[in-house]
Amino acid sequence: MSYYLKILILSTLVPIIFSFHPKVKFYIHYKSILRATLLASSIYILWDIIFTKLGVWGFNKQFLSGFYMLNLPIEEILFFLCIPFCCLYTYHLVEKFNISFFKYINLKKVNIYILFVVLVVGLINYTKLYTFICFITFSLVLFIVNKSTININFSFFYTTLILVIIPFLIINGALTGMFFDQTVVWYNNNEILGFRIFTIPIEDAFYAHQLILLNLFFYKKFSALNTKN
Repeated sequence: MSYYLKILILSTLVPIIFSFHPKVKFYIHYKSILRATLLASSIYILWDIIFTKLGVWGFNKQFLSGFYMLNLPIEEILFFLCIPFCCLYTYHLVEKFNISFFKYINLKKVNIYILFVVLVVGLINYTKLYTFICFITFSLVLFIVNKSTININFSFFYTTLILVIIPFLIINGALTGMFFDQTVVWYNNNEILGFRIFTIPIEDAFYAHQLILLNLFFYKKFSALNTKN
């Protein structure tokens, strides 16, 4: 079993097991989750294919299984299903048990300031492909969801982000060689700002934000449709 695949399995094992807990019952949302992650992942997998071909990032074959789909390691495809699932599970717990660190803040207004600053930084760094595309899409996703009528509680969303930040650093750090000098995913330094959280490019934080938010957006949309039906 590849190093990358072990990371994904360990990441999803606990959410899968506890999704059947009688006080959680996350499993009843599996249909909406699957539809949401498949839709969102199609966007990011296409992005991944293009950036891999352009050499913006790549993968160390030494730590992969050797199985490929759409010219991407099978582990990379599974990443877009496993990690959003874990994050949606966390959001479900936060929402169900009403856990919030931002109860008295107008986060929709804060979002506008955030996306404006990120958009400007992205436009200034238009020559750095990962920075430019990541920051533009971050701003676009945040703007669309912020203006949407889909019921997303940003207080719960940002609480979820805080709760998953340590697992995010561990998983992404493991992929970028933080612990055992096993760099599964490498980045072209010419296409990023150069600021890193340990071994993780700062762009990955904005990438994770939009990936989770878009999955949540689709999940809420499909859940609402299922309720109507």
